[in-house]
Amino acid sequence: MILVTGAGGFLGAACVRQLLGEGHKVLALDPYRGGFVPQGAALLESEADLATARPDAILHLAAFSDGPVGLARSGEAAPERALEVNLLGFHRLLRLAAEAGVRRVVWSSSTVAIGPATGPDRVAEEVPCAPITAYGLSKHLAEQAALYVRRRHGLDITGVRLPLLFGPGLWYDGAAGLLARMVAAAAPGAAPEFAAPEDAFDAAHVADAARLFALLLARPGLAPLYHLAGFTTRWAEIAATLAELVPGYAPRLNPTPAPITWPLVSQARLEQDTGFACTHDLRATLRDLLETSA
Repeated sequence: MILVTGAGGFLGAACVRQLLGEGHKVLALDPYRGGFVPQGAALLESEADLATARPDAILHLAAFSDGPVGLARSGEAAPERALEVNLLGFHRLLRLAAEAGVRRVVWSSSTVAIGPATGPDRVAEEVPCAPITAYGLSKHLAEQAALYVRRRHGLDITGVRLPLLFGPGLWYDGAAGLLARMVAAAAPGAAPEFAAPEDAFDAAHVADAARLFALLLARPGLAPLYHLAGFTTRWAEIAATLAELVPGYAPRLNPTPAPITWPLVSQARLEQDTGFACTHDLRATLRDLLETSA
């Protein structure tokens, strides 16, 4: 049995569907008490019941969010709460997992834990981190907590620094919200204008992230941390691709300075250790979004 925390979120629901589709029994822990958890998963009332449930593995995706504004803005608005949930809550879950004899924990970090880009080159997992957002700080400290519990208690823990995630079911605004607005406006003859940075960034389809987490749960003894790069794109490329997929749609971009330029990451270690490869490029991701929003 696999316990999924944050099982009602955008990524969490995709992971629950992936695990159920692979035949796993899934136990879901979600602050909304199952309102958005896919059918087929059993619900766990609280972390205190973990010892009784005794799952074989845990997929930890829960993070502090104050509604649809996204994780980053939620963290900036309430940094102490972000640290309480993303760091202290995570550490408490790891301690309970170790006490309950859980064999494997996989969890979601973020590339924002690295901090701003310091150059054009892709960075590996050992790059020095210098986060400048509350959300990034909480994830960087959570990575340190995971390493500590791995050393102290021998718990088999692997984290993944995720890029922006796109795909059907994206409901919150945040950094990925611009894509949702561009897709929602896609129609022949429409020519809306969007303010967007010009910098390149990494992104991935949520279904690829879900496949990756399912793979990592089934592979014990891997490295403590991996990068998922997905595909690299720019908002200008996204607008141009949407215009190709929806004839007559002509989104216009108003270039704006990016508040922070995030580093591009290398997923070479992930590919070498697991053989994982994403199946969705930008075009496939946008086509999927257009089809499900129609």
